[in-house]
Amino acid sequence: MYFHQILLFIIHKFNGERSQTASYYLLKGKKSGQTIQDVTYFQLHSFFSLFPKLSKESYDEAIKILRQNEYVQIENAYISLTEKGFQQVKNMEKPGFNGWLYRGNEQIFWKRVELIVQTLSQFKFQQKKFIPNQKDIEIQHFVKKYFQKRDFQSLQFYTSFKLQLFQLLESANLEKFQKELFVYRLSGYKKSGLTWDQLTNYYSKTELDLKFAFIECLHILIDAISKEQHPDLFDVLDGIEVEVPLTESAVKTNNLFSKGYSIEEVAEMRFLKKNTIEDHVIEIVSADPDFPVEPFISNEQIEKVLEIADKYKSKKLKLIREYVPDLSYFQIRLALTKGEEVNG
Repeated sequence: MYFHQILLFIIHKFNGERSQTASYYLLKGKKSGQTIQDVTYFQLHSFFSLFPKLSKESYDEAIKILRQNEYVQIENAYISLTEKGFQQVKNMEKPGFNGWLYRGNEQIFWKRVELIVQTLSQFKFQQKKFIPNQKDIEIQHFVKKYFQKRDFQSLQFYTSFKLQLFQLLESANLEKFQKELFVYRLSGYKKSGLTWDQLTNYYSKTELDLKFAFIECLHILIDAISKEQHPDLFDVLDGIEVEVPLTESAVKTNNLFSKGYSIEEVAEMRFLKKNTIEDHVIEIVSADPDFPVEPFISNEQIEKVLEIADKYKSKKLKLIREYVPDLSYFQIRLALTKGEEVNG
């Protein structure tokens, strides 16, 4: 499942109710109320913040190709699959991404592993002076602290780490070429990892396709690491999983809600617009299904909104509000978000 396939899958999930830029903001991990809300509305947690460095030019070119191949269509600013595109999605396997939990941090895991492998390889051949392939000071500090707790110059540790890594690669649900990608990118004694240019030539695939395949590879590997089977790799995971999946501003709002303040009071206290605080509520509910929504909407109102959404197979706010004019757009958004949290 690579770039064009990922886009088709996301567009399919959006069900013709979002513009063509919605997928771009999702993959970039834009921390706006709309994008965070869409993650829950359309159950797109896997794809959130998959590629924070994705350029708009690369994205637009991919959409252009999908349109030329008649996989997608754009009408009234909304993008949707054609029948031809839908047939493509039907044949796709479930992706192995976990963007909501990692949000680009899989690259930190990779850099740590890469430097650990390089260091062990150099020391095995008594080369204690070498240029680290990772220039990031934080990565270097992490690896130094990691080694301080281990007898990393011993053959026993070298053998144990290598065995854990290769057992992980063999046991994880990866495609053959993803395992190769992981190994080819590693550096060691008298050996440099292959560049993306070299890999694109070797596999005859685009760089974006390879990078998304590599991200999926890392997510699958991280998910498969256990403390019992991979103790030395497990410690490399420190801080990789996002523990508080909220923006800093939403965290502050949530703290005030926990003290019993209303939306209006929080907006006044934080010198923010009311609709900004409402966006925070959507973000909080997306991340925490136990967050109490009773101050904003009743269970009966939630059920009514969900019934309408199910009946008309749509999450368009304007359509739903025609049938519940007594509810605000915020309440409808909240009901849809809460409903998706409950129904999963």
